[in-house]
Amino acid sequence: RYAGAVRAAAQAWKLDLCAKDASTYSDTVSAICVPSDIDSGQIVKNAYQNYNLSLGGGLTEVAGKVFRIGHLGDLNELMILSALAGTEMALCDSGVDIELGCGVGAAAAVLRVGQSSS
Repeated sequence: RYAGAVRAAAQAWKLDLCAKDASTYSDTVSAICVPSDIDSGQIVKNAYQNYNLSLGGGLTEVAGKVFRIGHLGDLNELMILSALAGTEMALCDSGVDIELGCGVGAAAAVLRVGQSSS
């Protein structure tokens, strides 16, 4: 459920997942691709320095091209939503053209208790 919320946020941001096929999606972490003119390391840095939010960077061949959001462990809906809000602010700070709130809204729609995911 948390993974689905993060994937919904990425879709709302119009950013692709690194995993291209749904059969390879991870339930523990989502790697999200950034536009080619953006260094994902700057997003990770801005998230930490500006909002005390730890995102993962891309490793090996995807270094600088993706950032990672973990969604495993002792979490709840509000933790995921606040992490996505911080991620949105860091994306904007880094020059990624997204509308603030769109990813949080998409994730909230997935996470609402008693609501269908359609």
